[in-house]
Amino acid sequence: MPFEFHGRAASVTTYFLTIGLLLAATGCASVDARDELAVAANLSRRVTTTHDPATIWALPVEGDSPAWNGTADLTYDNAVAVALQSNPRLRRSLAVIRQRRADFAQAGLPPNPTIGFGVGAAIDGMSGAPAMVQGMQMLSWLWKNPHRVDAAEAELKAAVFSAAETCVDLMARTRTQVAAVLAGQQLLAFDQEHAAIAAHTLTLVRQQVEAGELAELDLDRATVDAEQARAALIDSAHVLLQAKLQLLATMGRPTANVQWQAVGNLPPLWQIPTTEVDLLELASIGRLDVAAAGQRVLRVAADLGLADTRRYPEVAAMLNWQRNFGDRKAIVPGAEFTLPLWDNGDPAIARQHAALDAARLDLLGAQELAQQQVRTDLSRLRNARAQVKNIRDRQLLAAMHAQERSDAAYTAGEATLNTVLLTQRQRIAVERALVKQSFEVMRAMCALRKAVGGSFDAELDRIPEFKIESKPITIGANS
Repeated sequence: MPFEFHGRAASVTTYFLTIGLLLAATGCASVDARDELAVAANLSRRVTTTHDPATIWALPVEGDSPAWNGTADLTYDNAVAVALQSNPRLRRSLAVIRQRRADFAQAGLPPNPTIGFGVGAAIDGMSGAPAMVQGMQMLSWLWKNPHRVDAAEAELKAAVFSAAETCVDLMARTRTQVAAVLAGQQLLAFDQEHAAIAAHTLTLVRQQVEAGELAELDLDRATVDAEQARAALIDSAHVLLQAKLQLLATMGRPTANVQWQAVGNLPPLWQIPTTEVDLLELASIGRLDVAAAGQRVLRVAADLGLADTRRYPEVAAMLNWQRNFGDRKAIVPGAEFTLPLWDNGDPAIARQHAALDAARLDLLGAQELAQQQVRTDLSRLRNARAQVKNIRDRQLLAAMHAQERSDAAYTAGEATLNTVLLTQRQRIAVERALVKQSFEVMRAMCALRKAVGGSFDAELDRIPEFKIESKPITIGANS
């Protein structure tokens, strides 16, 4: 007997196409993450005012940087620009945004329909052959999907905030490390001066010992001083080299040469709010890690809503076309229900309630950590600035006066060369302390800038609301 069921099969196909189109119309998002990357770039403008992050991210991660050629003098902003382009951890955070965008698109897709075919053959000698076409479509997706989409949207927004927070952290580390190079250059210059003075003093003492004007013990002391100054010079050169290598690694240029100079103020001139209240207000509107923690609360809340749907039956729509041995044909619509009798969802719901409490506590912890960091870093900055003022206005002034007097006394024959050398060492030690404390000011400034969200400008620091669109739209860098 001929096997013909094309008309019935077409009816089944039409039925499931209709259901499929209905389901697909409810969730069909693009995997293009250009909007979210643009939002991340816009949020990252807080770390630099001279370079556009979106333009930088369009460059190859291992390509040359238009901001710095590897040999020219390196500024704070140029170092940040190179790091934004070439730091692997940052570029990975951008890849996570694209991954979360794909997850968002995946969450909106309905389940694929299941279609089964079967053709039988009689084995008892009778005529006729049975046939069957069966289709099944899960319908529970309709009330589960909104929770999945909400969770995926929250994860995507959290990824955007985390990427921008990575920029803030990278900016703080890069600028601090540039300052370390600046400090290292100045300390090396002081140690070169000290070594030159000690070597010159050793020559003078040796001449006076040969002339019988000084004892051999004075020559021994001068030799020890010269060797100590030489050792300090070698150590300073090593410290400077290590600072450069660390900075180059952060910038994503670990193999670049080190024959360059850092340029800039130590510390730079930033307009920083002076009151604790203003800084805490900046942190409340600008902390990207807090914003990401808030999105994780929303994601867990969506997971709780999804767990709650386990209280309801799982439903699948079915449609069968059948033909039996007697060549009788039938269409059998139906449904399949999975009843929540033994697993009624209570454990899953209880687990998600606990997870939601944990996420809310994580958010509270992030908020409190932000407040603590602002107050701690502000205290560090105030202390470092007070130390700089004290060294510059009191200690350095006293050391310079002492050296002037000892030089004058030595010229007049009223002081020994050791006295002159001692006052010179004291002045250089104070100048070194001033450089080190200026670096501490810079470290505290960078830490405080990170603590408030990445900028001391409230407009740049404010975290905007943005919507996840199903289809990408054009977003300007300044939108």
